[in-house]
Amino acid sequence: MKYIEGCDRAQMVLFPEMLDDLVSDDNPVKFIDEFVNQLDLVKLGFNNSRLVYVAPGAPCYSPKCLLKLYVYGYFKKIRSSRKLMEMCRINIEAMWLLERLTPDFRTISDFRKDNIKAIKKVLKAFVKVCIDLGLYSKEAGVQDGSKFRAVNSKDNNVTVSKLEKKLEIADKQIDKYIEEMEKNDKEECDAKRHTEEEMLEKIEELRARKEEYNNLLNEMKEEGVTQKSFVDPESRLMKTANGGFDVCYNVQIIVDPVSHLIGAVEVTNNCNDMGLLSQVAVDFKEEHGIGIMEVVADKGYEDKADMLECLMNGIIPHVSPKSREDSYEFELDYKAAEITDEMLDSTSPESIRTCLESGNLPNIYKDSGIEVSVNEIETFETSSDDARPCFTLNKEGTAVLCPTGSELKKVARLFNKGKTRFVNRAVCRKCTEKCTTSAFKQVDLKDDQTELYTKKLRKVRKVTIKLTLDKEKIANRKCVVEHPFGTIKRSQDGTYTLLSGKEKVGADLSLQCLAYNIKRVINMVGMLELIEKMRGMIEGTMFYFSRLLQSSMISHPISKSPILFS
Repeated sequence: MKYIEGCDRAQMVLFPEMLDDLVSDDNPVKFIDEFVNQLDLVKLGFNNSRLVYVAPGAPCYSPKCLLKLYVYGYFKKIRSSRKLMEMCRINIEAMWLLERLTPDFRTISDFRKDNIKAIKKVLKAFVKVCIDLGLYSKEAGVQDGSKFRAVNSKDNNVTVSKLEKKLEIADKQIDKYIEEMEKNDKEECDAKRHTEEEMLEKIEELRARKEEYNNLLNEMKEEGVTQKSFVDPESRLMKTANGGFDVCYNVQIIVDPVSHLIGAVEVTNNCNDMGLLSQVAVDFKEEHGIGIMEVVADKGYEDKADMLECLMNGIIPHVSPKSREDSYEFELDYKAAEITDEMLDSTSPESIRTCLESGNLPNIYKDSGIEVSVNEIETFETSSDDARPCFTLNKEGTAVLCPTGSELKKVARLFNKGKTRFVNRAVCRKCTEKCTTSAFKQVDLKDDQTELYTKKLRKVRKVTIKLTLDKEKIANRKCVVEHPFGTIKRSQDGTYTLLSGKEKVGADLSLQCLAYNIKRVINMVGMLELIEKMRGMIEGTMFYFSRLLQSSMISHPISKSPILFS
C-alpha cells in the first residue's frame, strides 16, 4: 500500500487556485478585513489616508493595508516588523488579507511609529462596536494595573541609592590602593601585587567614575527624579508580582465586569497604582459620554483624594479597603451655593462638584450608597491665642493623648536623639480631624517634654460624604480583571514591550488589547454572525466609522494612475 503522494514541485499548474478558496468563511482574518475596511482612517488621523493628485511615481502602501497587517500580526502573536514582513511572503492568510502585497520591514515599522495616536483610536473604535452590539456595559468597569517589561535592562537604570552605594564602594577601593601604596613604600619589597604606576592609574579611573556618578546625582536632583533609565528614559524600576524588581511600565486597563472586554488602556510610569483611578476612569467616561459609572479596584488604589476626584466627576469608586471597614468618608469645605433642579439632574462634573460642596446629593447618586451631610465640627489651628495642649503625655508616661482624646501608644525609644516615639495608626486612619498631611501622626517627645505643641479650637462647617461599598462587586473583581492580563501575558506572549517611550508603548499595548478583544468577541458571538453585523452598520452611527465608497476599497491600482496616498 502506497502513501499519499504530493504534487511534483517542478510541475506547472495550468489553473491555479484562488486565494479566496484557501481562506474559509469563518476564518478570523475575514473579520479583521471587514473591521478595518469600515474604519474611517481620515477621522482617526492616519497618515496618507487621503487620496490626492500628485506627480507620477511609485505609489506608497495604503494605511488600511498596513493596519490590517498589524492587527492580524498581533492576533497571531507576531509583533516584530521583520517577522511581519516574512509572514507576508509565506502565510496564505496574510497574502489574502493584503492581496499579495509584500511591504518591507522598514515600511511596516515606520507605519506604527508614525501613527501612534491613530492606532490608539482603533481600540476605542472597536470598543464602540462592542457597545453597539450590546457586548460592553459602559456604566460599570473594573480597573487594575500590571507591570510590563520595558526595552531597558536593569543594568541601564540607576537610582539614588544605587549611585550612593557605588560612590561608597569607589571610596573604599581608592583608600585600599592608597593604603597599599603606603605599605609598599615602607616595606620596599620586590614582590609587589601592583606597581605604583598601576595603582595610580586605577585610582584615577575610580575618581573618574566618582565624578560620573556625582554628575548623574546632580542631574537627577535638578530633574526632581529618584531614578534614571538610559535606553528608555520614561521607563522606571518597579517591584514586580514575583517580589523582584525590573524596569517596567505600569499599564492600567478598565474591563467590563460581564464580558471581560477591555474598554480602555493607559500606559504610565507610576511605580504603584495610587492616584491612577481618576486619571483613567475620567478619560474613559468622557470618551464615551457616560453620565454616571461605577469603577471597582483593589486596595492599591486606596487614595481618598483620588477617590473624591472620581465622585466629583460622576464616578462611584468601589475600592477594596485596607482596613475591614465597609464604607469611606470624605470631608469637604462647605461652600454655599444656590442649587437648582437642573443642576441636581445634571451629569456634568461642574454641577456635581457644586452640589456636593454645598451639601446636596445629585440625583444621579441616589440609591447608589452615597450620603451627604453638612456638620459643624471643631477643628484646630496653630495660634498663640487661646492656646490649649494638642498632644500631651499621660501621668504614667506610657501614652500620649491627641486632641480628640485618643491614645497614641509608645512604640520606640530613640536613644540617639533622647526622645520617645508614640504612634497609633489605626486611630489616625479613621480620624476625621487631620492634624498632619501624613496618613498617621507620629509624636516624638523629649525626656523632659510633656506637650508637643498647641492649637486654637474653632468651629467650621464641613460637608461629609459617606460612600457605602458594594462588597459583592469587590469580591468579584479579581475574577474579572486578572483574566485579560493573564491572557495577554501568557497566551499572546505580551509580558514585554518592543517599543520605547510611553506613547509608543501605548500603541503597542492598544494593539495587544485589540487582539484580545477580537478573540473574545469572536468566541462570544461567532464569526459569521459578527461579520454580518459589521456589514449591517449604518453610516454615521459611530464617530470613527462610515460606509465605504467603492473607490476607497481599492488599495493600489495596477495601472499607472496619478492618484496616490499623500
